[in-house]
Amino acid sequence: MRSILALACSLACALLFIPLGLTATPHPAAAAGPLTNTVYLPNITKMLGGGDGWQTPFIVQNVGSVATDLTMDFFSFADGSLVKTRSVTGLAPGTSVFHDPNSDPGLGTTGQFSVVVKSFGAPVVSVVNEHQNVTNSARQEALSYLGLTSGSTRVFLPYAAKNAAGWLTTFIIQNLGGAPTNVTAQFKSLDGTQTVSVPRTIAPGRSQFIDPTVEPSLMAGLEYSVNLTADQPIGVVANAHNDAPGTPAPKGFSYNGIPAPSWATSFMPYVQKNVNGATTRLIIQNAGTTTRSPTVRFRLAAQFATPIIVNGPDLAPGASWSYDPASNGAIADGEYGVTFAGGPWAAVAASLGPTTAAGSSSTALQVTTLYFPNVTRTLGGANGWTTPLAIQTTGADSATLKWYRFSDGALVFSQVLIFNDFGQTFRIDPRQIPDLTDNTQYAVVATSGSGGMAGLVTELNFSGGDGAMNYEGVPPPPGVFGVPSCGPSQAPLGTTFQCVFYGFPPGGTIASISVMRPGGSSTLDTTLFRIGADGTLVVPYATFFASQVGLLTMTATVGTQAQTIQFTVTPQSFPITITESKWRSLAANTRPGIACSAAVVLPNGQLLSDNAGLSPRVTNAQGNVQWIYTKQANTTGTGTHVVECTSGAESPAASASFTAP
Repeated sequence: MRSILALACSLACALLFIPLGLTATPHPAAAAGPLTNTVYLPNITKMLGGGDGWQTPFIVQNVGSVATDLTMDFFSFADGSLVKTRSVTGLAPGTSVFHDPNSDPGLGTTGQFSVVVKSFGAPVVSVVNEHQNVTNSARQEALSYLGLTSGSTRVFLPYAAKNAAGWLTTFIIQNLGGAPTNVTAQFKSLDGTQTVSVPRTIAPGRSQFIDPTVEPSLMAGLEYSVNLTADQPIGVVANAHNDAPGTPAPKGFSYNGIPAPSWATSFMPYVQKNVNGATTRLIIQNAGTTTRSPTVRFRLAAQFATPIIVNGPDLAPGASWSYDPASNGAIADGEYGVTFAGGPWAAVAASLGPTTAAGSSSTALQVTTLYFPNVTRTLGGANGWTTPLAIQTTGADSATLKWYRFSDGALVFSQVLIFNDFGQTFRIDPRQIPDLTDNTQYAVVATSGSGGMAGLVTELNFSGGDGAMNYEGVPPPPGVFGVPSCGPSQAPLGTTFQCVFYGFPPGGTIASISVMRPGGSSTLDTTLFRIGADGTLVVPYATFFASQVGLLTMTATVGTQAQTIQFTVTPQSFPITITESKWRSLAANTRPGIACSAAVVLPNGQLLSDNAGLSPRVTNAQGNVQWIYTKQANTTGTGTHVVECTSGAESPAASASFTAP
């Protein structure tokens, strides 16, 4: 974004663009302290194609609680050599550093690079913006992708094209492992007529591209799904373009390749039907190991709405199906949150308008923290960049958004979202929040209760051309691929731990998942999970009650193979006190201004159904909250009230008994 470049340069040009001295053979710089995490940027360019060609400014944000030091290693696409290293010291918590390759004299003009960002002290995340023709607003193109904090040995691309209705898709593969890797990209045409494999060999940290125009085995005029297999973890970014010379309205979109999911349901936070002339085409890929068919659920982004269900065809492993909501009259014009059941699935949403295109990738994760490093309100003027957010529940009852000003890291605004339906999406436009100011840049942190959320940002510029691009919310950086672990390894009661196992047979049958805790043991419903095509199993485990405090051991058994992971739950960081527990009436006290949910367990062990009376609500200034619900007739005996309250990403619970009638 031109306006972002100008703003960031006015704030910190002296810091950002000091050239580093290079020796004849540069080597990656070392930083003090242990390595915290690594972010990979597969495709960074400087004036690629000419002075107004492709440029890729990027932002790196410190999402930890202490300052951190960074190194950024730039490797040439041409020969894999290290071109330069940039070092940043003392990046404060919540703040960001910006790098503009076009303004960096240490990078060659028309250059293309892979970048490896290492953080020493705190976790970081990154987002990259890809721009072309920024001086010609009528022909500008804008794309965006996430920096990669983890990879997989199996990555899925639901959509690729070779001159199909004007569209061409190139993709860039980066080796995230510690040794050279052999990659095979298998293309399957959406019409089922062609299957082709394309190999690549990639050194650690380096990138290679696949351009269908120079692959003679790929037929022109076809659309494809792609699945990539490697012997080291890889990350992939796909760039789709409809911008051949003479195209009256050039446009493009980018999306991140999807690591093999291990959850039966995937989520897409934002889908359009005829919104400002744009409709979202969905391309859904079977990311599993057996034939299956998707169930697609469209949930209108409104407080109360009846979902529309669409059943897709049987898909072989790796195959994709394209669905256009415009073909279904039952789907009204509007904005939707979409879920894909019966998976595992990988999906891409391509929102296409007369002059714009924006793409996003599905997720099968249920995370309780998401980072949005670049959120703006009319940055550069009334027609400048504005970035609405879409937050979708993947099971949580609520989410909290905190808006931090980019320039000084100050918390400017907080808001609580209350969900009342699975898969529901809220869309938040910064222009509609009075506490935010025009021509300003923010970083947003979203947290939710147990069950998690998904989210994405749509970056919009109204000066003409293809001024639209998406990027997804970034979860906390995971552990090292191939090393079983839970994230975090230690946290207060109320945390949802993301536990990841590796090395199971791809597509294997899960016999059991159990958790041993100081207060006993429990088993999880294995029907919710899948062993991914890369042999991974991701298990989100929510903690609520004091009986879960201590050292916990999770064991997953697949066939005769069992693996265990340990993690520690510390006491909850804030209290929840039930102040009234009567048949029909429930009250509690906790922190002010946070969301709480209630449940009534009847004497017969069943849950009381009263969506209105037991809806989630926000505590008042004194921290009080109350529910009055409808009694169920002919109920006698002792039941239990449960209250779960969410502060940040922690959702502990309290319980109390009641007697009916």
